[in-house]
Amino acid sequence: METKEFQINGVKYTFLRYKDEWVFPVFDIYENGLGSPLAMTLYSIEDGIADCYACITVNLPECKRSAGCQFINMNNNDAGILDWLEEYGFGKRTGKTGQSGFCTYPEFDFYKGKKFWEYRNLPEEVINNLIY
Repeated sequence: METKEFQINGVKYTFLRYKDEWVFPVFDIYENGLGSPLAMTLYSIEDGIADCYACITVNLPECKRSAGCQFINMNNNDAGILDWLEEYGFGKRTGKTGQSGFCTYPEFDFYKGKKFWEYRNLPEEVINNLIY
């Protein structure tokens, strides 16, 4: 697991290596769906400025999912994203899937991941400093 510290507006952030990018995970909540569905976005950094790199999750309000679980966006991410999420300690695959149209999305349990809680519990002002 590779990490690198970046200083942005006087705040230190620990970015993670994903492929050839340094990324920082940001967790939020989708507006629709039962039980405050999780949203995960990766931000990359270039010249000291963070920018959206990838939306990792997809919200499927019509699909049943367990607490702390969300569906992984396989339309816009390659299959390696699931391995990366587990390798970096963000949680575990559940083996369940959600369906939307012709697409199937694997369910991922973020509550089982130590890194999920570490990044999820960052103060809102720290996240806002990064992305706004």
